[in-house]
Amino acid sequence: MSLAVIAAVVVAVVLLGRGDDGRGAVPLTTASAQEAIQSYLDALSDGDLQAVSRNSLCGLYDGVRDRRADDALARLSSDAFQKQFSSAQVTGIDTMVFASPNSAQVLFSMRVVPTTANRGGDDDDRQGVAQLLVHGNEVLVCSYVLRTAGTF
Repeated sequence: MSLAVIAAVVVAVVLLGRGDDGRGAVPLTTASAQEAIQSYLDALSDGDLQAVSRNSLCGLYDGVRDRRADDALARLSSDAFQKQFSSAQVTGIDTMVFASPNSAQVLFSMRVVPTTANRGGDDDDRQGVAQLLVHGNEVLVCSYVLRTAGTF
């Protein structure tokens, strides 16, 4: 067997193992992470339950038959976010820890505008942690947690 045939077989196995042909896959970079997190925060702010659910289901959205529970959780997440902030803008990716080339835990910074009821001297610069997964041609925010800003 020639080296060319062996190389072709290895390439085919790698591409088949990835579940796609390698075209259209979004690379997980600081830029794509920042864009995905911003889109997710916008969905929370806008009450876009489908986008919040699609992200939270982390690649399973199209396979789930009954999304009522997921939509209820998305609604709760969106409502909680809207009670805290009138807007949020991701200002940077502080750290990315890769679990694989297609998944990472991300510490990010954002500038938030607290709601009127929430303005008790809170700092407008916050950090959050997001779990990201590349699925097909999109980066999904599988989970998001706001880091606390208070002193304990």
